[in-house]
Amino acid sequence: MEWIYKNNNDNTCRYVLGIPGDKPLICFGINPSTAEPGVLDNTMKSVDRIAKNNGFDSWIMLNIYPQRVTNPDDMNINVNDDICDENLRYIEEILSRGDVTIWAAWGPDRI
Repeated sequence: MEWIYKNNNDNTCRYVLGIPGDKPLICFGINPSTAEPGVLDNTMKSVDRIAKNNGFDSWIMLNIYPQRVTNPDDMNINVNDDICDENLRYIEEILSRGDVTIWAAWGPDRI
C-alpha cells in the first residue's frame, strides 16, 4: 500500500499521514499521536473506517498543531513558529488540490 507521510527529521512532528486517492476524506485533529504508515492507532483506524464507510477512496490526516504526543495536555506550552509554518505549508498543499471534504475530528466523544 502506498502512503503519504510527512514528518520532521527526529519524528517529533507529523504533518501529514494518509493514503493517496482520487476522493480523499481530509481529517483534521488537534495533534498527531503515534500512528505511522502501516501502524495505525485507534484514531487512525476510525478515520480509515469512516472514510471507507462513506464513499471515500482514501484519507489524509492533518492536525492543527504537528507536535506528536499521545495526550494534547502534554504539548509544549509555547508555540513553535517554525513547525507551525511547516504545518501550514503542508495543509495549504493538501487543500489546494481541489474540491475536498473536511472532517474536523476532535473532542471527548469516541467513534
